[in-house]
Amino acid sequence: MKANVLGTEYEINITNADNEPYLNDMDGYCDETTKTIVVDEMKPDSHSKKNLKDYQNKVLRHEIIHAFLFESGLSESSPWARNEEMVDWIASQFPKIKKVFEDLKII
Repeated sequence: MKANVLGTEYEINITNADNEPYLNDMDGYCDETTKTIVVDEMKPDSHSKKNLKDYQNKVLRHEIIHAFLFESGLSESSPWARNEEMVDWIASQFPKIKKVFEDLKII
């Protein structure tokens, strides 16, 4: 799967920790140097969330926000690009913001 982020194509990989060792420590990541977003395939187990697809989508939105920040010139060293709380807030609230914009016909 691919995503066009401000004119830059990012490859999106849904995989597991066997194929991507970084996923041992996280649910997803964005590598702006290779233009790749990787998200765990999230197989259910005794510790997983009930709605894994919803959570996986949230993680993917989060990593896409990182890509937008990187492609906007906010590098990994930028406080904005590294602020996980702000990135998570944008990723979580974006669907609601989009709906308001659509309801008001301003998008």
